Amino acid sequence: MELKTALYGIVAVSVLIFLILLIVYQWMSRRSARDGPGRASRDDRELLPPQRRRSARLMHRLLHQSYADSMKIPLLRRYVSEIRRRMAGIYSYDETTVRSETMKIVWMTFAIAFIAALLLVIWHRDILSVIVVLLVVLMLHNTIVDTFVSRVENRLLRQLSHMISDVRHHYHAHGMVEEAIYEASETASYEAAEHGKKVYEMLTSNNPEESLDRYYEVAPNRFLKGFAGISHFIREFGDKMRPNGSMYLHALTKLNAEIKLEAMRRDKLNYLLKSLTLVAVAPVLFTKPIESWARNNFPAMGQFYDSKFGFIVACSVYFVILASYLLLRKIQETDEGKYAAKTRKGAWEKKWYGIAIVRLLVERVAPPPRHRLYYKTSALLKDANIPLPVEWFYLRRILLCVLFVMGSLSASVYLHALGTNNVLYGPTRSAAMFGTADETEMRKAYERTEFDRQLILRLGKEGAYGREQIAAALRNMPQLFRNQTEMGEAAKRIATKIEMLNAEYLKWWEVMIAVSFGCAAYYAPVWVAMFQKRMRSMEMKNEVDQFHTVIAMLCEFDRISVENILEWMERFASIFKEPLQNCLLHYEAGADRALEELKMHAPFVPFVRTVEKLQLAADKIPVKQAFDDLESEQAFYYEERKQEYERMIDAKAAWGKMIGFTPLYTLVFMYLVIPLVYMSMNQMNVYYEQIQKIN
Repeated sequence: MELKTALYGIVAVSVLIFLILLIVYQWMSRRSARDGPGRASRDDRELLPPQRRRSARLMHRLLHQSYADSMKIPLLRRYVSEIRRRMAGIYSYDETTVRSETMKIVWMTFAIAFIAALLLVIWHRDILSVIVVLLVVLMLHNTIVDTFVSRVENRLLRQLSHMISDVRHHYHAHGMVEEAIYEASETASYEAAEHGKKVYEMLTSNNPEESLDRYYEVAPNRFLKGFAGISHFIREFGDKMRPNGSMYLHALTKLNAEIKLEAMRRDKLNYLLKSLTLVAVAPVLFTKPIESWARNNFPAMGQFYDSKFGFIVACSVYFVILASYLLLRKIQETDEGKYAAKTRKGAWEKKWYGIAIVRLLVERVAPPPRHRLYYKTSALLKDANIPLPVEWFYLRRILLCVLFVMGSLSASVYLHALGTNNVLYGPTRSAAMFGTADETEMRKAYERTEFDRQLILRLGKEGAYGREQIAAALRNMPQLFRNQTEMGEAAKRIATKIEMLNAEYLKWWEVMIAVSFGCAAYYAPVWVAMFQKRMRSMEMKNEVDQFHTVIAMLCEFDRISVENILEWMERFASIFKEPLQNCLLHYEAGADRALEELKMHAPFVPFVRTVEKLQLAADKIPVKQAFDDLESEQAFYYEERKQEYERMIDAKAAWGKMIGFTPLYTLVFMYLVIPLVYMSMNQMNVYYEQIQKIN
């Protein structure tokens, strides 16, 4: 009772600490990250009341001191650096804010993860559950980090939209690009204002081209790249009046529409999917409460949860939760870098493939380079944007297969050890025990277990496991039994236990099940690649439509060329970024050949049509004539894109709901309903046998 009280005290203190940290974080957020377009810079901190100013400085020092201390600890330094990397793009030119925002996220994620881990450990005390708890805390931690970072990214988009509207207003006033950007930055919110000032510095520098290239490297999104590039174009070559007005203002209008459309997509997708991760992970919290409720109300259920089959069901529930979480992470990815191929330094596949035996095994399993399956696998990896050679992909599949086979065999051995332990040490219930056993009955059950175990161990040393030997051993202890019937029941009970112990060995069908799991694991990367290809295909049309918007803006400039358009497309691209980079590298060697290779490496039909128009513009007709339909059908394309967004969001929401609620359904049916029905049928059989004996 004292231990239970202590645990409740720890939980209460932890919740109190969490609430305090949450209040502090919200207070800091309201001060340092307001969404409104008219927020001033950090210098307004001096205008705060003295007490609030002292509190702000104290919190500022604490965050920076904790950042400096965390960078001295190896593992923590790597974790903080990873979060810093995600925040550095938004606060590219303010080291102080980067460190403060990084440590805010670190402290909040640590607090939430600590409380979640503490609660889960209190409710789950066996080894398997502790492992699952650590995994769940890791999942919750990644979700929390993504939520905080995504909120900052969305805030920057909204602020950027307001700042571009202000740029339009000030450009109307005096017609100077750099001055319009400077005045808009003075009244913009902090995150957008910092980038606006850097664009102004780029435009007024001695070498704008070099400054623009440096800014492209640190800009956190494609919209800021487009804003900086368009502003540089206008300042360099001048603005012109078209039938629809100023080229610069027209381009800003299109860019602002793109920003609002992207912000709307993110907001709606987050609204529909934001809580599904918690829904998918929440069943972990209810496994032990459901088990405790079932044990208390249906005592026979305890035998199920302690059995091998109960262990398998628990592992299945945890596996479904993990798989659902990973799939939901794929669906919920909204930032533009998620679908871009990432180059990794020191890939472990390269080291493993360098081992002669491993390379020989992979070459035996993988198809030869000119085989049809090789080209099919290569196309799948390309469509799913998995930056791996086919050989490395097969290496992953082989290692995953081996791990699942070994894990399944290890689990089978553990289950047999669990079965042996249950037979030798589990309470031995008598046939007359129904419902909930009281303390006296449970003590007698454990006494029977102790007696049976001692006799089984003694018979095992003598090598005599037959029924005659068991009966002979029991006849030597007549004082323990009241009559021959009781002695016969004990002999039958012990013989049954011996048969169960003899059956606890690794069987051939368990090996076949392990091999089946290995085969499923071998094909799992292919299934994941297909799923990722499907999710990625939803974003391809969106990116091509964005290319059309960029091209429609650039066609207004007289000096634009196909190579310039490809460079702008590469800046705005995420899915097609790598093919566009390769095209630009080979463009000087021959435009037509480079564009043909671009179509071959990105065989998405709408994208191919755009590249074909670029081919015409490179050889035969002007750029504006090649894309003359974009401007005339701009309104239609915009409405079509909105409908595409709606369909894409609805499809992702449908997939997300189905995957997110799967763990809950699995928990209810596999962990409660099916075991309850199964144990009820067994109890009915026991009752029926007892009634027959009475008759």
